[in-house]
Amino acid sequence: MNTKITAIGFATLMLALSSWLPSTAVADQMVDVKMRFAGSFATNIFHVDSRNGDTVVSSMINVQAKGNLGTAEIRGFGGRSTAPPVFTPNCLDSAGEFLTFDILENPLVFTFKDLSLLFAKGGSGVVCIDLLNPGMSKFEIEVEFTGGRGRFEGATGVAVIEGEGEDVSADASFIGETGTIDGWISVPFRGNSD
Repeated sequence: MNTKITAIGFATLMLALSSWLPSTAVADQMVDVKMRFAGSFATNIFHVDSRNGDTVVSSMINVQAKGNLGTAEIRGFGGRSTAPPVFTPNCLDSAGEFLTFDILENPLVFTFKDLSLLFAKGGSGVVCIDLLNPGMSKFEIEVEFTGGRGRFEGATGVAVIEGEGEDVSADASFIGETGTIDGWISVPFRGNSD
């Protein structure tokens, strides 16, 4: 998909540019992100935007993840998407009958066992609701890593989140989901720490 090619191209560009940067930038640790996750997703949660008092609709994500960065709980809230969904015969390289909507924002916090935090802000992508297999959906979302705490302070990078969901509640507002997170992350080197 174009998002994967974009992420790989960006990583290649960053590696090429690092040869011209000061030596402190070369000391950053760049690693691939390879994680799997499973958990839940709740939709249509109304809350008040503290900046302006408007009532807005968001989703809540709560999943467990493991992979080369370690074991983490990932939570997301405040995500935004387009509405209403649009009918399409193709979605994420699959033919069929789908209702789709675009993800406009997908903020996430990764909490690791060593209490380090990794932040993912922004995000864009698509969710495909399968009309031929009621209750099933799939999604692909790009996120950008924008810092954190502990070993991820100053982190940068990008990843693509791909997964599948299955309705658990009768009204499709509570979903079980599984998937993968693939990308790269660069973290300033600080030596050994706990």
